[in-house]
Amino acid sequence: MTSKNLFPNQDRRQFISGILPAWALSCSGCYMSALALDQPQGKSGHSTGTHKFQKKSCRTHEDAFRWRFGYFIDLMERFADYLGRERLIEMIKRASDESNKMGAQNNPEFSFVEWINAGIETYKDLMTWEIVEKTDRVYEMRVTECLWERIYRERKAADIGYASVCHGDFSGARATHPKIRLERTKTLMEGHDCCNHRWTWEG
Repeated sequence: MTSKNLFPNQDRRQFISGILPAWALSCSGCYMSALALDQPQGKSGHSTGTHKFQKKSCRTHEDAFRWRFGYFIDLMERFADYLGRERLIEMIKRASDESNKMGAQNNPEFSFVEWINAGIETYKDLMTWEIVEKTDRVYEMRVTECLWERIYRERKAADIGYASVCHGDFSGARATHPKIRLERTKTLMEGHDCCNHRWTWEG
């Protein structure tokens, strides 16, 4: 079976990597930690062939997010000082939408169900949700916990969080396939009791 990139926009939540090189300093779930890692050692005390860049240094998702997004939030706050907060938020939203357009897939072999299942697998440890409706043409979920929201709200930067994490979900759905439409009226990031995502396959 040919491998398909069924969930191309999972990296949209890291879209700033195309604008700010420092954004690529870590990967989701893994980040820089103490130098003294419990790694296999040879008799000479040296590692057994694994390059130090390839050593795994994973802790909790929450700790990883706090380290990673903390840096990003600090940087955005400084940009807000220079640009003004309203202008910064608008720039982040535009960058998110433009990044999605650049990553558009439009795969004729695309399966809505496969995409939804790929998304569930990707985000299962980063959000808590209940399924409201799931068919081969509709997927509606009610998110009650979100690690992005927790970290951004903890840093009193929910507006930056919405612009960089949530806003692009609409253009991201279209970029995945032009037949996918997202409807949503509430988000945790905006202070609501849930995120009420509803994706539909049109046509």
